Amino acid sequence: MQKLVTIYLDNMGYEGSTMFKGHSDKHGLVEEHLQQHIDEGWWIVSTSSLGGASEGHSARGWLAVVLEKNTDAS
Repeated sequence: MQKLVTIYLDNMGYEGSTMFKGHSDKHGLVEEHLQQHIDEGWWIVSTSSLGGASEGHSARGWLAVVLEKNTDAS
């Protein structure tokens, strides 16, 4: 079985902007987004980046991660 996990990355979230209040602690923390899945037996099959728009000193984009898990009861 496979699953797609997307992670939004935004360097403005690191600056404590009020616009991202409540979400900025999660921007860019890929390990925290994936750790639960990995603990449940999923493994990373591939990663791809999407976006990456730049406006001045900001950069935004997505990380798409394909996970796989063996569901055979052998």
